[in-house]
Amino acid sequence: MPEYKWRPIEDIPEELYVFSDSDLRSLENEWQEVRARTSDEVLERILTEIKREWAIETGKIEGLYTLSKGITKTLIQYGISAKLIPQDSTNLGPLQLTELLKDQQEVIEGLMDYVAQGKPLTLHYIRQMHQVFTRHQDTTEGITEDGKRVNIPLVKGDWKKRPNNPLQDDETIHEYCPPEQVPNEMERMLALHQKHLAEGVSPEVEAAFLHHRFMQIHPFQDGNGRIARALASLVFLQTGDFPFVVKDEERADYFVALEKADEGTFTELLDFMVEKQKNLLYKALREAQNINLENHLINIGNEIKDYSDELQTQKEQIENANDILKLWRETVQEIVKHYRDTIKNLGLSNKSLIDNIKSENVQVTVGSHTPQVIGEITTFDIFIRLPNQKTAQILKLFYIKNHDGEYELYARFWSKKEKNTLKVSANVDRRIADLQFRKWFQKEFYHLIQEWQNI
Repeated sequence: MPEYKWRPIEDIPEELYVFSDSDLRSLENEWQEVRARTSDEVLERILTEIKREWAIETGKIEGLYTLSKGITKTLIQYGISAKLIPQDSTNLGPLQLTELLKDQQEVIEGLMDYVAQGKPLTLHYIRQMHQVFTRHQDTTEGITEDGKRVNIPLVKGDWKKRPNNPLQDDETIHEYCPPEQVPNEMERMLALHQKHLAEGVSPEVEAAFLHHRFMQIHPFQDGNGRIARALASLVFLQTGDFPFVVKDEERADYFVALEKADEGTFTELLDFMVEKQKNLLYKALREAQNINLENHLINIGNEIKDYSDELQTQKEQIENANDILKLWRETVQEIVKHYRDTIKNLGLSNKSLIDNIKSENVQVTVGSHTPQVIGEITTFDIFIRLPNQKTAQILKLFYIKNHDGEYELYARFWSKKEKNTLKVSANVDRRIADLQFRKWFQKEFYHLIQEWQNI
């Protein structure tokens, strides 16, 4: 790797002012359409997992910690918690690792809020992000004047006080901005950023610009890579895209793209960022469709279940209604038989019961009939004829389905007024329904006999 000498940051090449990736724009447009018809709950679910992935991977790629792929996936899916991190899955203690991950998660959440408020990027906000990133990181590696590496206290939220030029594998030095030049270079970077926004530079170009120029400056003693990815994420978020997520296994391609940009070839870094954003948009579109389909199928399943439950309830009502109506029919036959047998047994000796009738004429019959099955419920027309009557009284046992879809059972003598009708719910206990019917029928049957006697 050739030695890299620091030089002041430059503007993007002229041709990049008008560069725009058409495929990325198409995916963005499709995402906007899908997002508009996707519930907030589904959108939050997708975005939450992306934010967790960003928070975990941005430290992994810097070598702050190691974490197995399996546990990474678990934390992305279920949330960052020490309880989910086995000791053998990381080089740090689960509690220490969780502190770092939650700091990084706070940064991405803060970026979301910052964008939502429509605030412009400032040096103050960049320093604030650094403070949060390094909240639980107290030391870093520094280089002495004679080139020795030593651990030094990490200044949080302020520009570096010492050079932080890394010694590369081939013993060459990669020079970053000298500490005394940092304030001026950072001011120039922000000025160019505002110029690009005013001239409509595409988000992928601006994200790559901010990321690379910030890395050239390397303004903090440590944590610069995390801040650079946060700045790129800020640009994408401002245009409705997703954060810039670089996975640990993509480290080699990522660093090669940065080295090419150091050499003056910006294309590879730009292409890398575009591909990362396309992948996230495609993943979000696919997940939104899958979740929407899943929710649709769940809704259909719930509707089927509700319908099935309704059918089961209706079936139970019908069964209970049939049982009640059949029980009522048996009760009629029982009461009429009991009356007939009582009169027959008493004969004429009990003049107080019924006067001037002959025992052989004392007959009450329940006419034979064929039950009618209407809507799966059997209804009955019962014919009751008293002695010497030419016509029978018709007792109708029937049902009506009300507006709420519930069955109501009725008992009524056809010749009687509606106020003499008995009504009970088909959901009532059969024993209660029978007691109510007995009371009602005995009263109505007694009235029939009284009317017959008075003829």
